[in-house]
Amino acid sequence: MVQCALMIRAEAFRRDESVRRLREEVANYEAVERYSREVPRPLLPDDVKLVIWARDGGACVRCGAKKELQFDHIIPFSRGGGSTAENLQLLCRTCNLGKSDRIV
Repeated sequence: MVQCALMIRAEAFRRDESVRRLREEVANYEAVERYSREVPRPLLPDDVKLVIWARDGGACVRCGAKKELQFDHIIPFSRGGGSTAENLQLLCRTCNLGKSDRIV
């Protein structure tokens, strides 16, 4: 009888712990969502885009591709990089996804 009561308590504790961890994960996710909405990325001015496009020759600076081009922050915006022509470059989608938020 005592062993049965201990088993029930242990199961209840595991479930409580599982629910607590789930609540923490949800809270962390919500905090990230809130933060990402609070720090919007500024739109790049058209004149800056034209300077970058001309400087980089309308091609990915890594592989030379001319399709699916994206403006990339050399020092990522998430790490404090600015949206200036000196900190921006053209990368194709594949190279940009591979770079992610690393400083390369």
